[in-house]
Amino acid sequence: MMSRDHNEKTEQELYEDQQFMKGFADLKKLQSTMAGTKGDMGAIYKRLKDLGFSKKDVEFAFTLEDKDVGQVIADFENKIRIAKLFGHQLGRQMSLLDQDRTPQEDRAYEEGKAAGMLRKSGSNPYQPGSPEFQSWQKGMNDGHAFINKDLAAAVSPN
Repeated sequence: MMSRDHNEKTEQELYEDQQFMKGFADLKKLQSTMAGTKGDMGAIYKRLKDLGFSKKDVEFAFTLEDKDVGQVIADFENKIRIAKLFGHQLGRQMSLLDQDRTPQEDRAYEEGKAAGMLRKSGSNPYQPGSPEFQSWQKGMNDGHAFINKDLAAAVSPN
């Protein structure tokens, strides 16, 4: 029986080496792309900071978009509970999370407006022909109009 040369690789080892080198090259390309993306994100965060919005504000917006309303409320309730433990004035603001008394048509309008400003799909979640459907659609249209409006000219010093 002839033994394998210590420099000779098995098919499996050759495959693993090949996959490593391909993965490394792919990661290197992505790393380069990420650097540019991070720079672009930094510029956007700076622009928002100059307008008074923090990175935490943006993170909060992502949270609102990603979590269901029940989870967001539970997170707030927990924060208020902790504030109360510390005697912080926020702990005395329990009414912040009382039952939402916003009329359904107004709520539908706000939901549609947010969808329009975020350029989300125009899929109206309400029953066609209902007042909520009409309100959501008006909100969607107003949201699109708002996000597309050139407001920079109105606030730039000329």
